[in-house]
Parts: sequence; C-alpha cells; structure tokens
Amino acid sequence: MGIIVQKFGGTSVKSAESRKAVLGHILRAKEEGHDVVVVVSAMGRMGDPYATDTLIELLRAHGSKINPKTQDLIMSCGEIISACVMATYIEAQGIKAEAMTGFQAGILTTEAFGNADIINVDPTPILEKLKEGKVVVVAGFQGKTEKNDIATLGRGGSDTTAVVLGGYLKADFVDIYTDVPGIAVTDPRLVPEAPFIPKVSYEEAITMAENGAKVIHPRAVKAAKQFNLKVRVKSTFDDSEGTLVGPEASDLIVSGISAAKDLAVAKYERERAFTDDEVAKLQTLSADKTLYDSNSEEKVILISEEDKDTAKSLAEELNAQVNFFENMSKVSAVYKATIDSRAVDEKIMATLSNEDIQVIAKKVLADHCAYIVKNDCVGKCVKAIYKTYFN
Repeated sequence: MGIIVQKFGGTSVKSAESRKAVLGHILRAKEEGHDVVVVVSAMGRMGDPYATDTLIELLRAHGSKINPKTQDLIMSCGEIISACVMATYIEAQGIKAEAMTGFQAGILTTEAFGNADIINVDPTPILEKLKEGKVVVVAGFQGKTEKNDIATLGRGGSDTTAVVLGGYLKADFVDIYTDVPGIAVTDPRLVPEAPFIPKVSYEEAITMAENGAKVIHPRAVKAAKQFNLKVRVKSTFDDSEGTLVGPEASDLIVSGISAAKDLAVAKYERERAFTDDEVAKLQTLSADKTLYDSNSEEKVILISEEDKDTAKSLAEELNAQVNFFENMSKVSAVYKATIDSRAVDEKIMATLSNEDIQVIAKKVLADHCAYIVKNDCVGKCVKAIYKTYFN
C-alpha cells in the first residue's frame, strides 16, 4: 500500500464525538496498510472557541486596522490546535503520530497574506515521519513564506493543502471528508432528493465549485488536475463511497446545478451595440469575468460593492447608462464540453418560462449555462432545472 492523504473539515473535528468518527477513518486506513497523512481544519465555526472567525474577532475587538501578517499568524492557530488534538487522539490508540504546522511540513507560499498560493513543498519532513511508522497530522490552510513568515491560503485552504501535499507525496488518493456523502447534483437543502454523483471529471467539479457549489474548493480541484491525482469526497459520518473526482466524466447530461446568492448586478444600456473592445472592458470589471447577455444594447455583469464607483466611471467612458440591482442570484447548469450547450439552454429556458421565472440575463458557455434571477426565485429555479433532467 502507498500513501493516502485524508482531510477533515471544521465540523468533522469540532466535538469529541465527531473526532471519534475521524479517528475511525484514520485507523481503518492504517489497518489496510496505508501510510497516512491527515490534514485538519480549525475546530467548528464562528462562535466555537478555536474557530478561525472566532480568533479573528479577538483582533477586530480593538477596532484598529489589522496587520495582515499578524492576522495570518493568529488565523493559523486554529488548525495547529486541531492537529495537536487529533495527533493525541491517535496516540491514545497506541499508534505513533506527529503533529506538524504547515511550515514544518515543508509548505512554501507566496507573501499574499490571507490568500497565499503554495509555490513548493519539500516532502522530506513528512516522509521521514512516515518511515518511522507515524501518522502525520498537518495543520491545513497555511505555510511559510521565503522570509519565514506564516501565511494562510484563503478560502478552501485546507482542501488545497491536502491535494497539493498528495501531489508532492505521490499519494494514491486524497480523501476529502465533509458532513455530506459526496458531491450532490445540487444543494440538498434546496432539493432534498438530489442524488450524490459517483464520479465527476476535474472540469465538471471546477465549474460546479466556481459557480456556487461549496463541497470542494476550485483551487483544490485545479491542483488535483495538475497532479493527475484522484480525489474522493466522502462523509466523515458514514462509510459511503462518496464522489470520485478524476479524469473520467460523469454519465449525466447535466452533472450539477449550482446556485450563488446575494449578488449585485450592474446593467449597462445604450442605444447602439457594444464593440468588442468595450465588451472586453466590461468583462475585466465583472466579478466572475463573465458578460451576461440581455440584448445587443444591454450588457449585464456581476459587480462587487467596492467596484461600484469604477463601474460608474466606465459607464461614462462608454457613454452608457448603468443601473445597479441587489439581491440577485446566479443559477448554473453544468455539463461536459461534449454536450450540445444550445440544446440544454433551450430546454432550460422553456422550463423557466413555463414556471414564470424571470431570467434577468444569461450566458451559454461550453461547459455550463448561467442564469441571473432574483434571490426569491433561486429555489424555484434550481428545482425547475432539476426536474427537467432528473424527474
């Protein structure tokens, strides 16, 4: 047997009961003969004593501007605490374990504090501990810069840590354990009967994640694709097979229906069509680098709050009128690039029309269709698309 990397999120390491479930997966992998590397997130979520957001609040309470380097230092503590606790749990079972910070594990990052990228990993420290027969428990979400400062990796950082470590360690698998049994066709909170998918391609998983699915971060999937590494998304709390993310695509026409809520939209209007150069400027400003079609004289983009002044200046430059709309959502139907995207769009638009769901704007792309709707329509929109392909 080779190396297996197991990543456990905040809900998995939150309580003594959940940590026992984590321990069961680790011990099973050891019994099967694997060398095991465990990557852990901070315990729990906002309000829990050692959660990342709780630690940040200790700095915000003083009201002054926070130094990004200092914030990263305190943010890294939650994962370090988790690593120490899990290593102790493992040792209590009579198995040798070693807790490591990200920098002790050889992870080198950029200096973009709060959203650093991993630029290299020296696997030697981990491999040495594995040779000693230890389970290595690594604090996720972090590494060190070339100046030996601690830097954190931003959202999904522990997923990224696990996959990149798996790549450098030439692991057989990376298992991402969550509180759900894999990647569902759509959010089970919106469609409780939505099935979990046995397998999806890297491309399908990336598109789902970039358009609102929250089970695995797109940076982690992109790293898996780079290393040609198979990733299994599983539940901590049962023994289901989960979803395999790898080079092989799903067998579905529409493999995912993702939703992103509470977005802001900027609609640009004028009496003549926008030129290619003007379209490029609008795409650059777009929060998701996508220009949504309404008609030739109207263009719609997603906009962040801090970019509204820039959006107004661009409207003046383009001699166009811009209007802003809050409380909007993007619903995306994801499919393989080999699927006829126009046929998918036509079928979905007919369904939404029959359901009296107003589409503010849309975009049909090679791997997904995206529809901008009002927040209060998002659940109805997702269910309508789901019933179209999974009734």
